[in-house]
Amino acid sequence: YGDEISSGINAEYGEDTYEKVYLYNNHALVGDSSKLADAFDDPQEISDYYVLNLVSFQVLTSVFLNKFPGVSHTCVNISSICGVVPFPSMSLYCSGKAARLMYYKVLAEERPDIRVFNWSPGPMDTTMTKDLHRTIAHEGTREMFQNFTEGNAPWVDTDESAKKMLVIVKNDEYKSGEQLDFYDR
Repeated sequence: YGDEISSGINAEYGEDTYEKVYLYNNHALVGDSSKLADAFDDPQEISDYYVLNLVSFQVLTSVFLNKFPGVSHTCVNISSICGVVPFPSMSLYCSGKAARLMYYKVLAEERPDIRVFNWSPGPMDTTMTKDLHRTIAHEGTREMFQNFTEGNAPWVDTDESAKKMLVIVKNDEYKSGEQLDFYDR
């Protein structure tokens, strides 16, 4: 993984020198939300999920930090409330988000020379949430998403959430390693 990612960074950004570099890490899949936690009995399915959602996340972060030595680094994990609150039918997603959150908290403790931020953007009307509404097994979780879809609960505007995050990062208005949610400020 690491060599492939490093080659991709080289192809895109070359060997130029930078004063500051930022990693906004938002890659993830929800996983199979049609199953409850105790239905995941295929080790390959679970392993594949974590390789994509956790292993590649950690490798990308490591390659990024090592690719640009001697400059100011900021790593931003696009997190989720699902990393701290359990949502039935989303066991893989919740546990993956929790692991990513903790990884960045540990990174912040180990590397006080870099800035590390976990941003939970709030509930947004995306392809992911539309898919969840159709596939989620747990009735209570499905009803929660349905309330948003039917307008009974407000979605967060994606642009508004992104702008809020960028202001917080630009102004350095967070403790390295902490998670902030859209509704925290």
